[in-house]
Amino acid sequence: MSIKKYVKALVETTTKEHLETIYNQLKVIDEIAKSDKYKLIILSPVISNEDKVKFIVDALNIEDNKTINLLKLLTIKNRLNELPSLVLLLKDTIANLTGNYTGYVYSKENLAESKIAEIESKLSNRFNKNIKLEQKTSEKDGIQVYVDSLNVEIAVYENDIKAKLITDIIRAI
Repeated sequence: MSIKKYVKALVETTTKEHLETIYNQLKVIDEIAKSDKYKLIILSPVISNEDKVKFIVDALNIEDNKTINLLKLLTIKNRLNELPSLVLLLKDTIANLTGNYTGYVYSKENLAESKIAEIESKLSNRFNKNIKLEQKTSEKDGIQVYVDSLNVEIAVYENDIKAKLITDIIRAI
């Protein structure tokens, strides 16, 4: 069974704004889901479904009834372990509905806001979508632009440029 049916049901029963509310409440689940305590609680047959939902609701400070009902349904269907996948799918679905996509620029040093805006503009024009980029630091010498929802990854690394230059020089000799 696919987790897509839960996202499809949400899309059919709520507004884009409410989908964004649900996503914003659940988006940090990826970090929480990595902890051993989370895995132990959601996979435990000894812990009641109500306690599992309460744990997630309390951990994420969820107040929205539709989100709580979604968590209850996932718990009943033993699908809480797929919550991180559901959140990623929900993010992609919202991006497709709104036309607004978020991506990341990874570089060793922070780029100027004007450079990020220029990259955003060119990507937005290239894909005919509204793309916003967030700056993230990386240990690699070079720049990587990544927009997951559109399956776009563009990377230029210093070592790759040097290797290509050496190859071209050797070829020219």
